[in-house]
Amino acid sequence: MDITDVHQLALNASVFWGFPGYVFILTMAFTGMRPAELYALRREYAHPTWPASDPDDEQREESIERYLVEQTMPAIRVQYQHQWKASVLTLLPPKYDSHRTLVIPRFLAELLEMLLDSHDSEWVFPSINGGPLAKANFTYRYRGKIADGRETSTPRSTWRPLPGWPTVKAYAGKRLYLLLAGVEGTYSNVTPTMERAIMDSLQVRWQGFVVTSGADWLPSSPKPLPVDLLTWMKGQVSAAQVSNTPSGS
Repeated sequence: MDITDVHQLALNASVFWGFPGYVFILTMAFTGMRPAELYALRREYAHPTWPASDPDDEQREESIERYLVEQTMPAIRVQYQHQWKASVLTLLPPKYDSHRTLVIPRFLAELLEMLLDSHDSEWVFPSINGGPLAKANFTYRYRGKIADGRETSTPRSTWRPLPGWPTVKAYAGKRLYLLLAGVEGTYSNVTPTMERAIMDSLQVRWQGFVVTSGADWLPSSPKPLPVDLLTWMKGQVSAAQVSNTPSGS
């Protein structure tokens, strides 16, 4: 994946959807979670509440030991997917019963913490109207608009103009999850040391991008974001610049 394209999708999502859209796209790209798993991600299974909030006593104890005591590694627990069953939106086990824990890079952990602090929904990624994302027909109402772009709307009467956003050619007209890397095999029987290496390599990938992102990366939004995303990104750039500075220089 070209991280520049992925980030443009996230920016498009922030204009169309809001801050949850920005974090949703980056979480999909950096974890390989399936769309239905992201729809069903609840607060208690996302950083920073998980693993302390895990309702399963045995799993909570083991996960705290592995991810908080032995090593500090932010993580997401994939516990459910959201699907329609007998015309009722239902929390089901992940596809192929692929329950799993996914370590995440530090920048994504910060974004998830900011996102959960910005709303009180039980879902990490609420829809535009605040309800479950699985009810929103994501492919039709979200995916196409985010990837295919739109022109700036012309105000009529008292309507406010809506900003446009660019087409992301690599993803236009395609289902996003078919273009994102999967996790099959990646998280099978991994040790904490292997998980640390995964987490660190994803963080390095992000830092390599933001250090060259420039100052004009944030598009205008039709409504104020609930967080100061521009200041956060400037901090990410500064941290990346420090990381890329050779010792002694």
